[in-house]
Amino acid sequence: MLDSHEDQPQPFFHKAIAECANRLNTWHSEDPTSCWQKIVDTDTGRVAGDALWNIHKRNPFSGKHHRDVTWLPDDGSRRFAEQALELQSAPRARLGQRSQVHLHIIFTHPDYQRKGIDKKFMDGGMTKANEMGVEMFLDSTPAGKPLYDANGFVEVERNVALPLTNDPDDAWKVTEKKSGQSTWFLVWRPPGVIGSRREPR
Repeated sequence: MLDSHEDQPQPFFHKAIAECANRLNTWHSEDPTSCWQKIVDTDTGRVAGDALWNIHKRNPFSGKHHRDVTWLPDDGSRRFAEQALELQSAPRARLGQRSQVHLHIIFTHPDYQRKGIDKKFMDGGMTKANEMGVEMFLDSTPAGKPLYDANGFVEVERNVALPLTNDPDDAWKVTEKKSGQSTWFLVWRPPGVIGSRREPR
């Protein structure tokens, strides 16, 4: 997953990768909506890419939907990250109050990029959504948006997430300097329709 990033400005990722893998495994085992896809190079046994889908048969926002950032210290860094995640998911929480297929994360190893790996993942997710007769939602980065445009997703809302506080501690300031604001695009695809210009109700 780390190798798939086009830009890796956070060196602490390398130190935290094992903890991150364990956390993702725990989340997967505890979340019945979680569905990982993996593509493996059968010649070498190497993982070419992964995708994490959430298959929501009910409204995912009917109860608590934010995740506590327990992997960061209990200081401003945690508060910054929790607010950033809340801001990132806010458009989908407002517009996606129903069953859906949600793409949480997708990544391809650099050695396998531009070889159709992402398209295989998208085909799998779209097939599942069509079988269920539900919409698809995801929060796209600017770099990832062309993939979703090419697969019939429609931009619903541009979302600039910038956590704010009136009383930042040193940890908040450090995290803000490292992370800054982030730009996301809520994109959406109706069931069984490619390139619709309709928008979610």
